[in-house]
Amino acid sequence: MHTLQLPASGINAASSSGYSHGGAQGGYPSYSAHSNPAAYGPNPGFAGLVTYVYQPIVPTNTLAIIGMVMSLIGAFTSFVPAGIVGIVMGHVARKQIRQRGERGDAMAVTALWAGYLGVGFWLIFWGLHCVVVVLAIAAGAAEGSY
Repeated sequence: MHTLQLPASGINAASSSGYSHGGAQGGYPSYSAHSNPAAYGPNPGFAGLVTYVYQPIVPTNTLAIIGMVMSLIGAFTSFVPAGIVGIVMGHVARKQIRQRGERGDAMAVTALWAGYLGVGFWLIFWGLHCVVVVLAIAAGAAEGSY
């Protein structure tokens, strides 16, 4: 039977013998993964720290957003003035987008389409409504009045 006999002087003597007495590996010899890291030399694939350059985001035209919202409100709620405001804002937004190089051209075009279609459909609806009312009054007047 073999036993390791430590000197009687305690921890200092044990640590000089190559054994570690602390941390998570208490009592085990300390080894390094690389005994001499300088022997490997620098890594030729490492070019240095990586830096990221973020490009500034071009702003979206505010009139395009407001014009699209107003045109959609006008188209879905039959509030024709909102559709007209959306059409005007859509035209102004497209001009600003061309001049300033901003984003939002698709929203400006949506404002124009929704505005023109919404106002057009409601004008057709009210035009037909007026024609029907006029024809109904004319038909009632032709039968005679009491």
